[in-house]
Amino acid sequence: MKIEHFRRKYFSSYLLIICVLLSSFYLFSCDENPESAETGIQYSWQSADPSTLGLDQEKLNAALTEAGNKSFINSVLVIRHGKIAAERYYNGFDQNKPQNVRSVSKSFLSAMIGIAVSDSLLSIDQKVMDFYPEYKNYVQDPRINNITIKELLNMKGGFDTDENIYNYVTNSSNWIRTTLSLQLLSDPGTEFHYSTPAVHLLSGILTKASGMSTREFAEEYLLEPMGISVGEWQQDPQGIYFGGNNMFFTTRNMAVLGLMYMNGGKLDGKQIVPSDWVAKSISPLWSLPGSSWGELTNYGYGYFWWTGTLKNYKVFFALGHGGQYVMCFPSLDMIVAATSDSYIDFAPADEQERSVLSIIADYILPAVKD
Repeated sequence: MKIEHFRRKYFSSYLLIICVLLSSFYLFSCDENPESAETGIQYSWQSADPSTLGLDQEKLNAALTEAGNKSFINSVLVIRHGKIAAERYYNGFDQNKPQNVRSVSKSFLSAMIGIAVSDSLLSIDQKVMDFYPEYKNYVQDPRINNITIKELLNMKGGFDTDENIYNYVTNSSNWIRTTLSLQLLSDPGTEFHYSTPAVHLLSGILTKASGMSTREFAEEYLLEPMGISVGEWQQDPQGIYFGGNNMFFTTRNMAVLGLMYMNGGKLDGKQIVPSDWVAKSISPLWSLPGSSWGELTNYGYGYFWWTGTLKNYKVFFALGHGGQYVMCFPSLDMIVAATSDSYIDFAPADEQERSVLSIIADYILPAVKD
């Protein structure tokens, strides 16, 4: 997600771990153009005066002004008690214009997998290679035969990090075959390595298990029930929708995912994602006690959701390369969604992500009065 990506074993050095959160991954070769994406369905949000939601208007205004001083931030949206308290757009964006949310897409994919598991289409204990017999002769590292769906969900499949393999895989003629032919960095289930190509394997698995494209599955079982729509969404050379990257959403529609997860998978009284799946997803299955990345401390990772502490508040969040955020603060009943320029390299992306995080920590959280 955004914290740059693990190059070595996570336990080898806390300095390397700072990189992990750089989850959304870059690949500037994306065809999608936010200007061309259709707005589609938008969840109907209500707005309220910040003071009625226990928020300080002046401090929120200061946050929005500070965001405007950052040339890379495209939007900031603050929601409390289910209502919009503050919202502002920059750089020509508005509430109806979708943009590439990068690895926030992984959190959407997690919800899809949870629904598929609930409907008995998948089991998290199934082996990945059970779904790809056509590629068995391309497997060079026998450990790949032991990788489970669960290990892909918590980034413990053993694959190398995005900095080392992302471009290699996505520039190939067959992303899934290329990924399955890689040498693993570690034994499956033992170490955390943030790897988007590994996540894409799940999109192919969902396509096979459901008999639908990942987009069709998402629209029927997740997005339409949520009252939102996806704009552009990149596909690989075989037509499989990119698992965990390059989906386009409006900022408001991004925030609906946070609202649903804050409510245990339920939205407007309807259970869309199983509550037990939500609970597992936002619980750290991998964590680094005592760790810090910018203002965030004690971060961890569940099923494609990050966890941690920000200004002493527990938070779980979706994070995309360059500063795409859906940050959920359960104790405050508050969600902060933000988008930024995502077509940049890893180092500047990390700086942008930290900068957005600082605005949330130093301006938005202090606006809470109750």
